[in-house]
Amino acid sequence: MPIKQVERLLSERPDAIGIAVPGMPMGSPGMEVPGQAADKYTVFLLKKDGTSEVYAKY
Repeated sequence: MPIKQVERLLSERPDAIGIAVPGMPMGSPGMEVPGQAADKYTVFLLKKDGTSEVYAKY
């Protein structure tokens, strides 16, 4: 999870249970591989009602 989005979540305090990046995409924090291009990925906001929405894109 990009720290920028964690900081945003803590700052904004939306009515949600958290954020998630499904699938452990290549290039996301902790999934970097030297010489390997990063995948595009989406950070989702997980809402208390069980739905989700796009929170950020990389």
